[in-house]
Amino acid sequence: MRRSIGVLVVALTLGLVMPANAQQASRPAKNGHSMRVLTQQPLTLDEAKRAIDSLIMLREKYKDQKFKGSQPSPAGVIEGMKNSAVREKILADLKRFGFDSIEDWVGKFVSTGMAISYVQRNKDGAYDRKIGQIRQNPNMTPEMKKRLLAIMTALIPPKGNAQVARQLLADPEYAKKAARLMRKQPPRPKGPAQ
Repeated sequence: MRRSIGVLVVALTLGLVMPANAQQASRPAKNGHSMRVLTQQPLTLDEAKRAIDSLIMLREKYKDQKFKGSQPSPAGVIEGMKNSAVREKILADLKRFGFDSIEDWVGKFVSTGMAISYVQRNKDGAYDRKIGQIRQNPNMTPEMKKRLLAIMTALIPPKGNAQVARQLLADPEYAKKAARLMRKQPPRPKGPAQ
């Protein structure tokens, strides 16, 4: 479980555009480039906190589970959890945190992680300046600019989500939890073969 959830967290911190799941749609980005993008869900501070707390609980409670999906991504984690022998236990745990389904929880957690990642990358407008630099770069082809800008603009959360992320990061307890979750997980040592 720790490795599977680690894949999800690493994907978030790297700001990757993720494969299809219930919260994704194929739509043109702001500049017209068509791609699979995560449709970020609006967040409240309470939902973001519950998403973080539930991930911490899941990582600890199911740390010995191996949720294998067909791809190393949030969609793969969802697939692995849904096909797991402990699926019903996971669903019951998530419902105690107020989530209706595995997809609902992943959507809220991914939206929370993307908002945190954006707020951290955009300190003093750095992310926005990077978008401006790409637009102004005379050495890039129009197609390359279009692709990069599509990816970067797709990762910008709704303003409300960015505000939620700022509130989370201002809370010392949740700033610490978010930092711990967003850090790349080291590989688990392999025990002797049995």
